[in-house]
Amino acid sequence: MKLPLFLKLAMTALIAAVFPAAAAAGEAETRAYFQQVRDEPALLRGFLYAFPKGGELHNHLDGAIYAESYIRWAAQDGKCIDLETYTITLPRCDAVAGRPAVSEIMYDADVVNRIIDAFSIRNYERRQVSGHDQFFSTFRRFVPAGVGHEGEMLAESSARSARQNVLYLELLQSWGMEEARQLAANNSEFNIDTPLADLARHPGIEQLAAATILRLDAIEEQWRAALGCGGEQADPGCGVTVRYLAQVIRVFPPEQVLAQTLLAYHLIETDPRYVGLNFVAPEDNPVTLRDYRWQMEMIGGLAEHFPAAKDGITLHAGEVEMGLVPPEHLGWHIRAALDIAGARRIGHGTDIYHDPQAIQLMQRMAEQGILVEINLTSSEAILGITGDRHPIRAYLKYNVPVALSTDDEGVARIDLTHEYQRAVETYDLSYDDLKYLSRNALAYSFLPGKSLLDSTRTGKLVEECDYGSADADVEAKMEMCLEFMFRNDKAKLQSELERRFTEFEANYR
Repeated sequence: MKLPLFLKLAMTALIAAVFPAAAAAGEAETRAYFQQVRDEPALLRGFLYAFPKGGELHNHLDGAIYAESYIRWAAQDGKCIDLETYTITLPRCDAVAGRPAVSEIMYDADVVNRIIDAFSIRNYERRQVSGHDQFFSTFRRFVPAGVGHEGEMLAESSARSARQNVLYLELLQSWGMEEARQLAANNSEFNIDTPLADLARHPGIEQLAAATILRLDAIEEQWRAALGCGGEQADPGCGVTVRYLAQVIRVFPPEQVLAQTLLAYHLIETDPRYVGLNFVAPEDNPVTLRDYRWQMEMIGGLAEHFPAAKDGITLHAGEVEMGLVPPEHLGWHIRAALDIAGARRIGHGTDIYHDPQAIQLMQRMAEQGILVEINLTSSEAILGITGDRHPIRAYLKYNVPVALSTDDEGVARIDLTHEYQRAVETYDLSYDDLKYLSRNALAYSFLPGKSLLDSTRTGKLVEECDYGSADADVEAKMEMCLEFMFRNDKAKLQSELERRFTEFEANYR
């Protein structure tokens, strides 16, 4: 295929940095500098903040927003705060009854600090409530404040990512899911005994998917306006590529979970901005434990009716620990997510040690390219798993691909750089490890296209873009690489990441 000249010119800049001569420059010096600062937290933070991070694959949009933003939006909207539960409520407010307008208390430092603590896990270790209970109780308190500000939420998340040199976000969100649950509650057709084939093309779900896509259009328009995208003063967040994972809340009655899953599959099939789905809410919830196997069977069964969406399944699995649930619920959720639901990625995956054949399972995950989304801070807060109790070292040892993510950076009051620094300081990661984690976040993303890299560990390119021998025809190889990257969203972003590595490492030459 001969590409038009204008396309060649537009794409050549994208791939120039993938060739070995450019990529090698400055890497050794950067590696040496990293070794110098790895034990100096302030300098390490600065280094990692600027370090190019391919993307973040496990980031719940509601939980990504800091409490201060929710407080500001609630005040703008005239919403109220219940000072007993610290929950945002709709007007009318009543200060005498303990439900003042947020605008009346937003500059009262004592009250605001209590709200921030209620909206996050800040200082959770000093409270009587567990980190687990505190974490999952935050959402019902602040979610009402975000209604009508979804575009601004995208703006906050993407702008924060851009400042940290993050190229890509897969954001989990549940737009349309409440309506799907209502549809199921009011329609007897949504029954777990109804054949999935009879529900796959349900007209009510199709209509809801169309409405949800229109809603996303409006949200993204608000997002671009908030960042000034297209203008001279556009925020760098405009340059972050954002895609969505449809978020199914799994603790509702089965028929409502079924309807949500149907909506998720329709969104993935219909709109390229939706690249996958995930099941969320506490894995130790009694409903989750009761329905987990059925949910995996339902996901896998519906996937057969939506072949274009089968490769976009990532699931929270193994986010449980001894004592949180009976032993019978440990060590099989990850395997069920893979074997029954067909998951291509696993979120958290912390209980893999409890699988009777954990090593064999990890070897299989490595062979099949099943990535684990590692969330170090939330694993400590929710499960008390940290240090050597976390399986990240085992995953790395058995070559299971992993990537770092924040889970809910606003609730945890962290950012992605914090998770990189925590990983370095806790697990003695090398500079090469950092590049591996960063590359994984794009290579195992659900962006369409074949990976540019044959190995995210070494950075070796696929044949279409690899020089091969020293006397290779560079012009011919460039032409082949351009054709490979044409309409390949994943490879284009990977090329940009390699370019940013080169630019970053040039600072240390």
